[in-house]
Amino acid sequence: MNKTQAIILATALLFACLSAILLFPQEKFEKEISWEEAANYYGQTVWVRGRVVAANNTGKVCFLNFHRNWKRYFTVVIFASSFSRFPEPPERLYLNKEIRVYGRIKEYQGKPEIIVESPDQIEIIK
Repeated sequence: MNKTQAIILATALLFACLSAILLFPQEKFEKEISWEEAANYYGQTVWVRGRVVAANNTGKVCFLNFHRNWKRYFTVVIFASSFSRFPEPPERLYLNKEIRVYGRIKEYQGKPEIIVESPDQIEIIK
């Protein structure tokens, strides 16, 4: 391979890499916020960090709560259709753990929530 061919090949590889970055952005490098700030980020996709202080599984849905007053504050919602994706029941896996959860913050009944469909959206910090 001569020098010109090497330059053309290197340019093509660089173009391919840049195209891949633009077409498939790594969204999970988005901003991290605390659970207390979640209501300020409706409609945005972010990492939310905090300690799960209460958890409840109704059989149809699992709620991971970051404040005892779950009716007013940020909640992670996992529907039963996603339970099988988790290595153990989410209410046991994450209770009393500091986690960060990735997703779009939605408003439901006046409070912020993220609906989680995969354990890949949740990282245990400690």
